[in-house]
Amino acid sequence: MTELPLYQLVEATIAAPSVHNVQPARWRIAGDALLLFEDMSRRLAVGDPTGNDAAISLGAAAEGLRLAASRGGLTAIESRSALPAATDALRPVARFRFEPEAAIDPLAEWLDQRASWRGSFLPPTEADRTAAAALEADDARVVVEPAALAALANDFDRASYGFTRRRDFRGELRSWMRLGRSHPLWSNDGLNAEAMALSRVEAVGAGLVLGPLFGLLEKLGLARILLAEGSKVERGVAVILFHRPADEGPYESGRHFHRLWLAIERAGFGAAVLAALADDREAAGEISATHNIPSGHRLVSAFRIGRRSGPGYPRARLPLSSVLV
Repeated sequence: MTELPLYQLVEATIAAPSVHNVQPARWRIAGDALLLFEDMSRRLAVGDPTGNDAAISLGAAAEGLRLAASRGGLTAIESRSALPAATDALRPVARFRFEPEAAIDPLAEWLDQRASWRGSFLPPTEADRTAAAALEADDARVVVEPAALAALANDFDRASYGFTRRRDFRGELRSWMRLGRSHPLWSNDGLNAEAMALSRVEAVGAGLVLGPLFGLLEKLGLARILLAEGSKVERGVAVILFHRPADEGPYESGRHFHRLWLAIERAGFGAAVLAALADDREAAGEISATHNIPSGHRLVSAFRIGRRSGPGYPRARLPLSSVLV
């Protein structure tokens, strides 16, 4: 392979999803191979102390590479051999070499179109619910019943608020929020106000609620109300509970997570991740039991899905020069 296709493959991986849109994947061209690293400065010390979410994000990036290679008539072959030594800044993850491949992955065409949809959804129809139910898979439980969605909406608000009450969690979250276009990283990474479907007034309010006013608003019983997003869950077409074998590593789960999200896009739905449902152990256990998640599987994440109620928005992504090391 020439360097040009490798550069193009790396550029395509930037579209992969990552926790808080921190984009921890870094790539190095090594002859005809690509090396994947984790940028350790992108770890969420509070929200992801074990690196589970970082590993899922890296697995999603690796799957993005496979899909991009597929579009170019190549198959990406992964190995863990001949990796460089880790440093404080970079942790080596995998090496990829490439061989010709005739078949194109059916999800490859959706790679560049996937984006989180944090806005509201159009009112669901029975045809929507039928289309959503068709996404049921060995690792995806689709919930479409209105009463069950209402229960999951309550679960999400309760679990999410449990994390948000922590000062250190709020501080870390706010460090990745870009609440105004004047923020120097608005178009590069993190969670900008446009991506979070916040108006200018709502963005200012979010900064205050999650920042200096949180203590007072919590005492008044208003913080939880102002931060609740369960209504968006309840008004969606479905919630998809993504589960994988309990003994599977998060990197491998990240590959399947990315593929499920692309399948959701292919079905014509927008999606937003409901991470708190899986991150809260009590909520995850109750949900797994209620919705018959198979024995030996764990709840990895969840999505709320529906038909988008408006146009999309430019994704915040790092430039190619920042992900090549």
